[in-house]
Amino acid sequence: MRDVSAVKVKDALGLPDWRHLTKEHVLQLMAMLSDMDSRIAGDILGQLPDIAMFARVVIDDVSKGHDATLSSNARSMELAHEVQMARLGLLKGELSKDLSSEDRLRLVKEVRDVHADAQAKDAENKQFLSEQFDKRLMGVLVSAVAVASVVFAAAKAGAKQSALAA
Repeated sequence: MRDVSAVKVKDALGLPDWRHLTKEHVLQLMAMLSDMDSRIAGDILGQLPDIAMFARVVIDDVSKGHDATLSSNARSMELAHEVQMARLGLLKGELSKDLSSEDRLRLVKEVRDVHADAQAKDAENKQFLSEQFDKRLMGVLVSAVAVASVVFAAAKAGAKQSALAA
């Protein structure tokens, strides 16, 4: 993407002009910036005076989405735990009965399965939470890079204008 122009990037985002930029477009654009020539990136970011506002909106949206995901995940894990505990309670009740060796062995295996399922669900949940944290962190970093890029582009443009005026 090093040989692209601001027009090609705008077209790739499906924008008739930069005024139609949405926060979704900003996320796509931020993902593209690292692969762009710095002059093109500066040119694009210079056309977006509200990029800092967009970055704040994106950070807020990412944070709200992340919080909602964590809340939903916590409730889901609570329900899964309740089901596992109820299942263990039923199995414990069955084990207290007079059973054949085969039936007792089958029930012990089921208790083991409940435990293994709980451990697998816990590991899966930890992986999910890690991925969600990484996504949130990436959203915040992309937004921070966007704001830093605008500041850098503005400072660079200001330095050029100062040099030309002197």
